[in-house]
This record gives sequence, structure tokens and C-alpha cells, in this order.
Amino acid sequence: MKHIILSLSLAFAILCGCSQGQSPKEQKEALEERVLAVHDTAMAKMGNIYKLRKGLRTLRDTLETQQADSVTLNNLQTQIQLLNRADEAMMGWMRQYKTPAEDMPNEQVINYLQQELVKIKQVQTLMDSTINAARTTYKPYDQNK
Repeated sequence: MKHIILSLSLAFAILCGCSQGQSPKEQKEALEERVLAVHDTAMAKMGNIYKLRKGLRTLRDTLETQQADSVTLNNLQTQIQLLNRADEAMMGWMRQYKTPAEDMPNEQVINYLQQELVKIKQVQTLMDSTINAARTTYKPYDQNK
């Protein structure tokens, strides 16, 4: 809940900052650029998710054949599932995001883009925390230190 309030506050602050001296079209463009910039930053981390997921799967499979303890195997599986959720969160956001139509009223476009900014920031936060947790789990086993 705290993250949602902070994100909405940030979006409102951005909107207020953008509205001074800008036309409605410029406001919409600036807000859409912000949404897409957050998306691009998060999207650049997808490769990390794929590599970590592959590494954790390989590690899990190797440890399974060595009959490692179930706590370790469950932790690896949990991290894999969390990476899957982060991946799906990004893919889900991209599937539902629509560029606002040119004939859509300014207020409606700005409201939509503010909501999308909050959503994509939540996806980015999920991705960052999931990547960090997976790295922490994988680090003791990493042979490329």
C-alpha cells in the first residue's frame, strides 16, 4: 500500500511539474515518454531474469541428482518461480498497455498514463527485488566468481 501511495504521489508530482508552461499535448508526450523510459529500463533487465532462471534450474537439477537437502531445493524452486512471476508481470503489462489514441480527451490520456506509470514502476520494483533475491541465492554456488 505504501508503494502505491508513493507511486501515485510521484506520478502526481510529475504531472504537476509537467503542467507548468506545457501544452496538454506536451504534457501527454512527457508522461508517455516517462512510462516508456521506465519500461525500457525494466525491459533491459529481462536478460538477467533469463540467465538467473537458467542458472538456478541447472543448479537445482544438479543438486537434485546429488540428493541435496529439500530446504535447498525448495529455495531454488521458489526463486525460479519468483523469476517466472517477474517475467510474467512484464509480459502482462506489455500485453495490456495501449498507446493512447490521438482523439482521446487530454484528461483521460493523462489519467491513463499516470495509472500505467504506477503499474510499470511496480513491475520494475518486482523485477529488481526478484533479481536481487535470485542473485543472493545463486551466489554461493556461482563458479564464475
